[in-house]
Amino acid sequence: MAANELTVFREVILEVAGNLTLLKGRTFLALLGIVIGTAAVITMLHLGHNAREAALRQFETLGMDQVMMQPISEGSTVPDISLAVVTGLPNQKIGISKVAAMVQSGTSIRFGGVQIQAMVLAATEEVYSIGKIDLLQGRRTSDLDGANLFAVIGAGIASEMKNVSGLPVISGDKIRVGSQVLTIIGFLNEAVTSPILGVDFNRSIIVPFAAARRLLPSASISGVAALLAPGSDDTQTAKAVAEYFDRRMPDGTMQVRTAHQLIDNIDRQMGIYAALILGIGAVSLVVGGVGIMNVMLMSVLERRQEIGLRIALGARRGHIRLMFLCEALILSFVGSAMGTLVGYLTGWIFATGSGWRFEPAPMTLPVGVGMAIVVGLFFGIYPAMRAARLDPAVALRGE
Repeated sequence: MAANELTVFREVILEVAGNLTLLKGRTFLALLGIVIGTAAVITMLHLGHNAREAALRQFETLGMDQVMMQPISEGSTVPDISLAVVTGLPNQKIGISKVAAMVQSGTSIRFGGVQIQAMVLAATEEVYSIGKIDLLQGRRTSDLDGANLFAVIGAGIASEMKNVSGLPVISGDKIRVGSQVLTIIGFLNEAVTSPILGVDFNRSIIVPFAAARRLLPSASISGVAALLAPGSDDTQTAKAVAEYFDRRMPDGTMQVRTAHQLIDNIDRQMGIYAALILGIGAVSLVVGGVGIMNVMLMSVLERRQEIGLRIALGARRGHIRLMFLCEALILSFVGSAMGTLVGYLTGWIFATGSGWRFEPAPMTLPVGVGMAIVVGLFFGIYPAMRAARLDPAVALRGE
């Protein structure tokens, strides 16, 4: 019996495949919705997975101990924080080992008669160790430099200076920022941009912190970079740091951002995007499922005499039900397979365009197969039941 049932099942599959190839137009329309819906879901899975992996790779390179603090004003001006308050933070023993006060401002520099857009970063000397940035040549700026106009040039800025001016760039060269002339004392290696600090050191010019008064429109501290002390809990430390500054900032508050908080924010954002895309995918899957059901119902109407003849010759109603259910499942599986391939390709394109290393999301294949089974069964069961309930006498008399 088992061998007989297997033979019947194989014959049903072959006949179903032949029937679907004859209905090319209807088959394509039925597949389209499944393809779009599956592709949307698979693409979203890839995007979410690769975005999170890219962020985690950055954290692995730079460490999970970076902390960024940003003063938030209750008005329109930046809250005034004294340098002594910032540098005194590690002495509080609340989980911070190093701090660097920073003042940032976008500007243009002149070198060799050309202008280049850059970020001027006035910072205390701990910024190098906190930002995990290495020196390629020369020396770093130091707190002992005072307000002297010394500059350490980021790798991207140095490369652009050489390309646009046609001149070699060496320590001791002069650059102009506004009316001030700065002396280059060092060059940075290519640096990985930290998602926590939010500073692109490759496009920055680092100057001594005290030089901000001579170079920038405002010398107010715009950010504080820090490192967690070994063994510190980032959540408790962030809370203690915020309380520390609240007592010393009457005109504002301090926003504290840690690596774990940023990862949680990424997960929440990707969850929102996933819900939107999954909603679109679900609608497309429903449309595709309805298309499959319509194709099956039309097939039942057109093949009434065939169905009646099969039943009259001894075919079981279960075989009729199986035949039409297999049609729905085949349509669904083919559509899901095509949608999965499109989703893989789209995910790869987005990941490559974003500069990420593409890694397939682990749940894509189970989700693709699962959607095929659910859609095929849900939208194929009604036409299959309707075909199996046909009265052979009525069906054979029908035109």
